Amino acid sequence: MSAPTGPAAEPALDPGIRALLDRWADEPEMFDGTVAESRARFVTQMREAGGAPARVPELGEAGGVPVRTHPPARRTSDALVVFLHGGGWVLGGGDVYDAAADRLADDLGAVVVAVDYRLAPEHPFPAPLDDVLAAVRALLADGPERYALVGDSAGANLAAVAALALRDEGRAPDALLLVYPPPDFEARYPSLAENAEGYWLSARDVRACSKLYLSGHDPRGDARLSPLRAPSLAGLPSTIVASAGFDPLRDAGHAFADALIAAGVDARRREHPGLVHGFYGFTAVPAADAAVSALHAELAQVLA
Repeated sequence: MSAPTGPAAEPALDPGIRALLDRWADEPEMFDGTVAESRARFVTQMREAGGAPARVPELGEAGGVPVRTHPPARRTSDALVVFLHGGGWVLGGGDVYDAAADRLADDLGAVVVAVDYRLAPEHPFPAPLDDVLAAVRALLADGPERYALVGDSAGANLAAVAALALRDEGRAPDALLLVYPPPDFEARYPSLAENAEGYWLSARDVRACSKLYLSGHDPRGDARLSPLRAPSLAGLPSTIVASAGFDPLRDAGHAFADALIAAGVDARRREHPGLVHGFYGFTAVPAADAAVSALHAELAQVLA
C-alpha cells in the first residue's frame, strides 16, 4: 500500500534571489522618498542585478518619441521586436534597461527597438501610452514583415493595451511577451496581500506607482488602463504571460492569462514559483537568467 501523501510543499524563494534581496534589505522601498531618489535607487539595483549592456544602442526617434535601437550580435530573424520597459510608469527610462534589451536582441537574433516613453508623475496617463502607440505606428510604417511587443511590469501593461489598439486597426502584433503584467486597476488579488512586503516590489509600491500614473484619473471602465477588462480579448496573437511566485502582481497576471485563454487566444501561462517581481532584469541570478532564456526561446519559436 502506498503511503498517504500530504499537502504539496509551498514553493521556496530561490536562494540566489534571497541573497540579492538580503543585500538590499536595509534600503528603502522602491517608492519611498522623492521620485528622483526612487529613480536613482532603481538604476543602482538594476545595474547590480542585470550587469552592463553588451553594446551602446543607436539613439533615434519614431513618431516623435525617443527610441533606443539594439541590433543583435548575429541577426537571424527579420522580425522587429518592440520593447517596453518596466518601472511602474515612473522609473526605468533612458539606459536603465539597455542590458535587458541587448539580451533580448541576442537571444532572438532580431533588432529590438526600446521605446523611451515619457514617465509619470511629470507625464501621467495617458502620455506613456500615447508615446508607445505613436512610436509603434511609426515603426510599422517601415513595413516589418513580423513584429512582437515585449514588456515587463508597467511595460507589459502598455504592451497589452497597445496590442488591443493595434488589433482594432488591423495591425495586431504577431506575438506578445508580457512579463508579470499589471492588467487590472479595478480589483485586488490575493497575492497583493500574500506578497505585500519583503520581495522587492511591495504592495505599497504598487499603490504608489499606480497613484502617480493615474494622477487623479478614474480607472473604472477604462480598458486603456485595465486590458483585462477590454470588451473583447479575441484576436490577440500568441501571448506568453510570465509570472513570479513571490510577486504582489502574480494573481493578476494569472487572471489575465486565463481571460486570454477564455477568449480563444493562444496564451501560454509561464509560472516561476521561486522568483520575484523584477526577475526579467535580475539575470545575474542563475534562476532568473534561466527563466529569461526560456521565455526568449519560446518567443523566438512563436515568431519563427
